[in-house]
Amino acid sequence: MQCFMCGADVGDNRVCYNCGADILLYKQIIYTSYVFYNQGLEKARVKDISGAIEALKSSLQYYKYNTKARNLLGLCYYQVGDTVRAINEWVLSKNLQEEDNPFADRYLAEIENDPGLLNKLNSTIKKYNQAIEYCKSGSRDLAMIQLKKVISQNPNLVKAHQLLGLLYIQEGKYADARKVLSAAAKIDANNTTTIRYLHEVKEQLKTQNTSRRRKKDDVVSFNDGNETIIMTEGSLRSMLDNTRTSLINIVLGIIVGLLICFFLVLPTVKDNMKDGNTKTVLSLDESLEDARNENDDLKEEIETLKGELAAYDDKQDVPTSYDNLIAAFNFNTAGDTKSACEYIQLVTKDVLGEQGKKAYDNLYAELAPSIIQGYYDDGNSFYKEENYESAITNFKNVVDVDEDYNDGAALFLLGDCYRLTGEKESALECFNKVVEKHPSNKWGRQAKVYLAADDTELSATEVGE
Repeated sequence: MQCFMCGADVGDNRVCYNCGADILLYKQIIYTSYVFYNQGLEKARVKDISGAIEALKSSLQYYKYNTKARNLLGLCYYQVGDTVRAINEWVLSKNLQEEDNPFADRYLAEIENDPGLLNKLNSTIKKYNQAIEYCKSGSRDLAMIQLKKVISQNPNLVKAHQLLGLLYIQEGKYADARKVLSAAAKIDANNTTTIRYLHEVKEQLKTQNTSRRRKKDDVVSFNDGNETIIMTEGSLRSMLDNTRTSLINIVLGIIVGLLICFFLVLPTVKDNMKDGNTKTVLSLDESLEDARNENDDLKEEIETLKGELAAYDDKQDVPTSYDNLIAAFNFNTAGDTKSACEYIQLVTKDVLGEQGKKAYDNLYAELAPSIIQGYYDDGNSFYKEENYESAITNFKNVVDVDEDYNDGAALFLLGDCYRLTGEKESALECFNKVVEKHPSNKWGRQAKVYLAADDTELSATEVGE
């Protein structure tokens, strides 16, 4: 972190050693900015774009140089179809941080590489504004036509979906309004305007369905032969009441018959069945015991076959492993270290003979620095691409061999990946080791910042190489 007064590197100090400025409050402001950035990132991941925009705006109010928050804010604007604001944020991000700002470069490059995008965007904005003018003048039909064209050109423009849904509500076309507003909700899940409109549509549809149901219940009609009989609901109820009395008498007769069978017939039947059931149970017990014994024998046979299969599989791997070992030797002799590293890692050492294992160990010892460097470079690439799961796998391979690799850089970046994926305990363990082994270099100083921020649950700034 740099001092806001003189630009000197202050590390984890509370006071700038160069100009003497008190930077504790400045640090707290930056940490608060990153707290809001993390909130915005979480909301954006669950498609709460409106909430993400508000959180990211708060982040930039605390620290306007937070380019990660600014780039994400532009991406949120782009997601809801507000491309103009998105471009403004990316251009401003690029002006504030010209170097090491890959996301702003990529987003702006994609827009520049699509020459028709700006013309299409300009046309969409004009049509949306024209639709608003039609609404003000009372020409709802023309406004709806314009808004349909806008949505066909820019399907993510949430404002166009909302305005078209509102016009459908005013016209009483609640089913169409629900369809349009549901599409807007898929883009921005927690937009309060969309939720309010949908609630109104559901209430109106519920009222309509209730009214239709009551009209159907007022008059009842049915066919009797070739004649259609129409009667009121009251007459139908009287007829059903008479039918209900007859049904009750029938049900009572059935119940009395069942009780007679239960108390008189069933006891005799049970006594006759008891002797037969006893013999059947004994026979089933004997069959079950035989089946259990047979099952135990089968399990033993399966375990034996598994052992034989495992030994067979190992033997099958022997020629492949020797082929890969020879290929690694040949590539290393030819000076192709990268290919040699790839083939040595395909060798299964356990299936080699004694001489093969010695040859493998000698070659692996020679290639180990290149292999570790390859894992470290791949981990760095995944880290910059924010593919933290893959970065963890590569950095862990490096740390398992050498925790001090590159002055603790691999161990620190592994901890930072754990932090960014929510594995707090693993991250703190890595940071503590970095501080213990390298307290004075940049990795140790940054690890101290993360450890100090842990008590207040604040996130630290991005670390670049």
